[in-house]
Amino acid sequence: MNKELEALRRIKKSHFIVMCLIDENRNIETENAIETIEQALKRNEPMKFKTKHVKVSIDDYRIDDFCPTCDKELYTTSNYCPNCGQRLDWSDEE
Repeated sequence: MNKELEALRRIKKSHFIVMCLIDENRNIETENAIETIEQALKRNEPMKFKTKHVKVSIDDYRIDDFCPTCDKELYTTSNYCPNCGQRLDWSDEE
């Protein structure tokens, strides 16, 4: 986990504690903003693409690459999925 995501989780926990201590309704807009930032940070973490066998004809298959987050086919070796923005890791390392 990266340091930015960990910092955001600490802020989220502090926000929850403060809202409980002052005994008010928790601020939904702030919680939604925190969730949006958390999703963006997670999408920026590089993930390995998925490969699938795609049937081309009765006896023929090809191997295509897919985004690990949105499962859309990747037509280029871009660093980010053009559909959802997930950062991709194209290295051969496991």
